[in-house]
Amino acid sequence: MKLTYIKISPSQNMTVLVTSYVDPTDYVHIANTIMDYEYVHAEQAGFIVSPQDNRSVLRLEMSGGEFCGNAVLAAAAYCKYQKICQDNRFLIEASGAKSPLLCDVKMKSPTFFEIKAEMPQQFSMNDIVISYHNKSISGSLVQLEGIIHFVTNYWPHEDEFTYILEAVKEVAQDKAIGIIPYRYLMEGAYEIRPFVYVGDTGATFFERSCGSGTLALGFFLAEKGKEHIFNVLQPGGTICVEIGSKSYISTDVRITCEGIVHLPF
Repeated sequence: MKLTYIKISPSQNMTVLVTSYVDPTDYVHIANTIMDYEYVHAEQAGFIVSPQDNRSVLRLEMSGGEFCGNAVLAAAAYCKYQKICQDNRFLIEASGAKSPLLCDVKMKSPTFFEIKAEMPQQFSMNDIVISYHNKSISGSLVQLEGIIHFVTNYWPHEDEFTYILEAVKEVAQDKAIGIIPYRYLMEGAYEIRPFVYVGDTGATFFERSCGSGTLALGFFLAEKGKEHIFNVLQPGGTICVEIGSKSYISTDVRITCEGIVHLPF
C-alpha cells in the first residue's frame, strides 16, 4: 500500500497526517505501522478527510477516534501550507469534538506557523485518590471529549507512570487516558510531563507535548480558582492555554517533512 503523508511538529509532539483516503476500519493498523521507528516514527497519527459540516475546511480523524489538541494545530498548519484556505481564520472538524473548532494561523515562514485553536468546551472533573504499592496519590480526573486525563501535583519517577496508569484505568475508561503530573514554576507558568495511553492501539508513550493535557490542566486550575491564562512548559516546548467562555491552546507548529510511505500490505 502506498499513502501520502505529512509530518508536523507542534512543540515536538510529532504528528503524522495521512492525506490519502484510508478506510476507517484500517486506521488503527495503518497508524501503528506508520508511527513505527522503521517508517515515519511519530507519537500519533491522524487522517485528513472531507468535512461533514460545510462551514469547515477539513476534518481530522485520529486513529483511535480520540480527541487530540496538538493534532488540531497540526491540521491547521497543513491547511495553510497546502493553501486549502486563503483566510488566516477558519474552522476544522476533529474526532472527539462535537462542533467545528476555530483556528487562527500566523505564518512565520512557508513551513513554520504560530497557531491558536479553539478547544472543546465540554468537560467534567472528579477529585480522586489512587493507590499502588501502598502509595496514595491525589488528583483529579478531567473528562474531555474523547480523552480523560488524571491531573496531579505528584511528580512521579519515570518508572511509576505505568503503575499510575493501571490504577487510573481501574476507575476510568475512555478512548484515551492521559497522566498529567504538573508543578508550579512561577506566576503564569507551569510544567507537565505527559504520558498517554490510546485504547484502540494499546500504545503508551511519553509525549513531547500534549495539547489536550494542557487543556485539562487549564480546566483544573481554573476550577480551583487559580490562573485562567498561562504557559505550560513540557519536554518539547511551551503551549499557552486560555480558559474562558471559549478556551484555546496555542504554540509554534513546524512542518518537517512530507512524502510517500510504502506499507507492507
